[in-house]
Amino acid sequence: MGGPAYDFDTENRSPLRWPRAFDGHPLFYEWTRDYVKLFELNRPNGGRLAAIHHLFGGPTSAEPNVVQDNPMDMEFGPDGTLYTLEYGDGFFSENPEAQLARIDFVRGGEYTPVVQVSATPTSATTPPLTVQFSSAGTEDPDGDTIAYAWDFDANGTVDSRAANPTFTYTARGIFEATLRVTDRSGRSASSSVRIVIGNQAPVVNLTVTPTPPPFRFGQTVHFVVEVTDDQPVDCARVNVAYILGHDQHGHPQAETAGCEGDIMVPPLDEAHREAGNIAAVFVASYTDNPGGGETPQQGSDEVILREPTP
Repeated sequence: MGGPAYDFDTENRSPLRWPRAFDGHPLFYEWTRDYVKLFELNRPNGGRLAAIHHLFGGPTSAEPNVVQDNPMDMEFGPDGTLYTLEYGDGFFSENPEAQLARIDFVRGGEYTPVVQVSATPTSATTPPLTVQFSSAGTEDPDGDTIAYAWDFDANGTVDSRAANPTFTYTARGIFEATLRVTDRSGRSASSSVRIVIGNQAPVVNLTVTPTPPPFRFGQTVHFVVEVTDDQPVDCARVNVAYILGHDQHGHPQAETAGCEGDIMVPPLDEAHREAGNIAAVFVASYTDNPGGGETPQQGSDEVILREPTP
């Protein structure tokens, strides 16, 4: 995918900005291989391609350092840093690796802190809920002293400056508890953990059976979806999708509704018949309907079928 070209701004004083050396050179990135590369254009006119570089692995690296997980969009911000949107691993689901990330340029040996957060417990059906938060794994690569600032209820107010605080929630809702860490140079980073009180996410279990086994493209499969939820389950809200999976991306082919049924898997087309690592991916998802003004929650499950090896 084609990415942005950096536009160096002499008025930008951000210590995180990318340097002039990247000015005008376009980026491009690849979903399956998790890389970002740079088109180096001949300067000053920039009309010809001079070289292609791995942006995060060195110009001759065969396997660049992976700092992207299925990149799907990226832009330079007004602060001169690169913002990237990553899909994570999985097909059409809520992937835990999915994130919006900021990539700073390090100068003078000053790195931005690395933030890790966790919490126990993270859910309850009714308040109050007392949660123990942890910043274990948080560090500054330079060894700087760091300051902690927790916002437990996402209202923009600092609720604690302890490294591992405790907080009691007294209301129902979904809360993004966020820790922002700042080092002595003023560089900061943040990470969040979700706390859910009230309506809980449904647990979805999908079973897919070829008819007859073993699985072959061009046959019908039978699916059964079991949903466990703290709300009454409505099978009409269950969605089952068939996706033609190839490496780490997929092509949506068909979908249906219900807790049980059949899906016809078409034969492979000519373009995919000779391709490697092809799979039939089935994703079941369910969104509940709690009512009372509470936020609906979604659960999903995935099954991958492959033809037997000859």
